[in-house]
Amino acid sequence: MPELIIVVDVGNTSTTLGLACVGRTTGVGRTTGVGRISGIGRLPTGAACRRDVAAALARLTRNRPVAGAILCSVVPEQNRLWLRELHAASGRLPLSVDHRMQLGLRIDYPNPASIGADRLANACGAVQRYGSPVIVADFGTALTFDVVADNAYLGGIIVPGLPLMTDYLAEKTALLPHLRLDHYRGIPRNLRALPVIGKNTRQAMAIGARLGYLGMVREIFTRLQRRLKGRTVRLCATGGYAAWALAESDLPVRIDPDLTLYGIARIYELNTLASHRDAEAVGY
Repeated sequence: MPELIIVVDVGNTSTTLGLACVGRTTGVGRTTGVGRISGIGRLPTGAACRRDVAAALARLTRNRPVAGAILCSVVPEQNRLWLRELHAASGRLPLSVDHRMQLGLRIDYPNPASIGADRLANACGAVQRYGSPVIVADFGTALTFDVVADNAYLGGIIVPGLPLMTDYLAEKTALLPHLRLDHYRGIPRNLRALPVIGKNTRQAMAIGARLGYLGMVREIFTRLQRRLKGRTVRLCATGGYAAWALAESDLPVRIDPDLTLYGIARIYELNTLASHRDAEAVGY
């Protein structure tokens, strides 16, 4: 029967958590798959303490029974806190995403241990949802591109993310302000109505970010398509700034806000089912 699990994505700036419905076996080698992610919440990563984490998990579960939990983290100093609280919330030892797990794809990369856990989750989720070849653009603190072809993770590209750009401009100049793009309403989402010339400093910064990152994604996607030799390559985008940067663009992109959490849940499913089959094989 389907079960609820806790999925957690600890990023450099914020931590996202939710409940995923994962399926059990319905026959030999078949599962019902991962359902929708519900109850999604966020809290700042750097400020997280035991009380905040426990409260966030309590709000998420609302005393409902959960079958397990899985952590995906790129901030190692936060792992102990989250693993302890996930154990308390689920009553089971949580899984932790890394390259040695079943991911639903091969890894064709010289040092797989150096791949961020969130990038592995993105690749796993994208292959499950969109097939291969696929490119995932993740708009987080950094903007990452991950490439899967022939069902193998090949690597990717990393560039500074939107918040890094705006923070750096403010920190390294005397007059440019801090600009929170996710709260800024001075430019329209509709690209056709977007002014090209800013009429104040904040608007000029926002236009530069929107057009600059749209152009960056277009150029990188074009080059990666060329590298994959003309095959039909799907492009999907996730992360907090994906919709802001790519909404109504002419790129053939699918904006998938919950892709990372979905991929984490899929990794849980792949590995718990693998453990279940292994136990059956030895007679447990």
